[in-house]
Amino acid sequence: MKKLLSVILAAVIFSLTVVPAFAAQNLDNGKTPLVVVCGMNVYPLIKDKGTPDEKQVWAPVIDMNEVVLKGLYGAASAAFFRDWNKLGDVVVPIANKLLEPAACNADGDSKYNISATIFPKSMAYYPDVANGGYSEQGLVHSACDALGPDHVYLFNYDWRTDPLVNADALNTLIKTALAETSHNKVDLAVCSLGANQALAYFAKYGGNDIESCVFLSAAFGGSLVASEIFTKQIVIDKNVLKRYVNQTVTSSENVNFIVDILLDVLDAAGALDRVLNLANTGTKALVDRAFNEVLQDNLCTMPGLWALVREGNYETAKNAMLDKTKYAKLIARIDNFHYNVRVKRQDIISNLMKQGVTVTFCSHYDYSSMPVFPSAAGQSDGLVETPCTSGGAACAPLGGTFPAGYIQKNSLGGKNYISPDRVIDASTCMFPDQVWFFKDVHHVACPYGSDYNAFVLWLLAQKAQPTVWTDARYPQFFGTNDNGQTLYPLAETPVIKPDMQKIILSVFEAVLNLKKSLSAFSF
Repeated sequence: MKKLLSVILAAVIFSLTVVPAFAAQNLDNGKTPLVVVCGMNVYPLIKDKGTPDEKQVWAPVIDMNEVVLKGLYGAASAAFFRDWNKLGDVVVPIANKLLEPAACNADGDSKYNISATIFPKSMAYYPDVANGGYSEQGLVHSACDALGPDHVYLFNYDWRTDPLVNADALNTLIKTALAETSHNKVDLAVCSLGANQALAYFAKYGGNDIESCVFLSAAFGGSLVASEIFTKQIVIDKNVLKRYVNQTVTSSENVNFIVDILLDVLDAAGALDRVLNLANTGTKALVDRAFNEVLQDNLCTMPGLWALVREGNYETAKNAMLDKTKYAKLIARIDNFHYNVRVKRQDIISNLMKQGVTVTFCSHYDYSSMPVFPSAAGQSDGLVETPCTSGGAACAPLGGTFPAGYIQKNSLGGKNYISPDRVIDASTCMFPDQVWFFKDVHHVACPYGSDYNAFVLWLLAQKAQPTVWTDARYPQFFGTNDNGQTLYPLAETPVIKPDMQKIILSVFEAVLNLKKSLSAFSF
């Protein structure tokens, strides 16, 4: 009897020890786990986290009172002495104070003890993160509803650092997801700057652990703004500025209309030209100081930003920004990513698909980028340019269309790859059949419970490679009236501004002409 009781007791103790292990292994709900790869600065970077000196270093915490007061003083000094350097003497120290805490050393490693917020387990452990309403968090929330929070993971990282280093951390999270869910594959939803981390991961680890990958507003082709600013191409364009101000002020159509009128009135009066001429003159006068005294040591030491520089600008940017001796280790590091990942991205993705991984792209357009570089006059999602997120689409200028009679650049068997509004030519993309375009959806919008998120989850669920011809419900071009909450197939529906705007402008021009006529008389 004692032996029997001992055996029973041993069996009970054994069962209690193995039940948790079996519980952890029985999370498989038949749905492939998802890893969402964040873009830049979804969560702030913190210096000396957990110490009395803890400080947020990115996004920089700005004392607007100090900036405005010192800026006004510098502008007044520049005007009085007719010397733009007087403004530079004030602005440069402010910029360094804001940016230096997040700087890297000359070798590309972080200068200080900087931490990124990470999530080493599934979203079941982070309910607050899993209930977001927008951007990456909005997608995570929708995915948790569809897959269960124990099948959704979020990869955040220090975006300043080398993507080939971040790739190791991404691999660790993927292995965790496989172990926790008892799956042998995961899906990836790659957002914005996360494209570089994912490409680096694929270059190092291949696609054996991946079932599907969708790139969302992803800097798959780098970034034009990074490429042109790093080559000192800085200019403010009036028309781009007007559009950027309008889209930044509000999303209300009524207010947008009023802002349009005000900007057009100011433009007709010549006020915008005078302001922009002054701003561009100041930019030209101070651009070398900005790069030599601010950007070079604070931003240009970050491998994560160099990973955005495109092929046509890379060597020029290196020669302009990096001394070959001082930055030798940094140059070796960024060359490794550029020439073994950035330049080879088409081959990397093609090899993935040969392994059976499905790969798709979601690219957005009809938004203005920051109006400080030449390519800002082109199509973007408000942050990353459409040619970069789509793998090379040809685009009409912002606010314009292709000319009458335009023919797509690549025939591709006679199929049509031109958007109904004649703004996008997808025939030039690296993977033209695997890119969907969304008009008027902002950068990584992903609102919770949206048609957009449902579409992304549909892409990820496809066992065979989906294309823009796979399902008539999901054509290559979509439109929206609410930033992707609802979607509709894009049709040829030209947007016409109300006649009232033309009437107001005509009245204003008449007033100006009357003023000119009266000024010819002396009373």
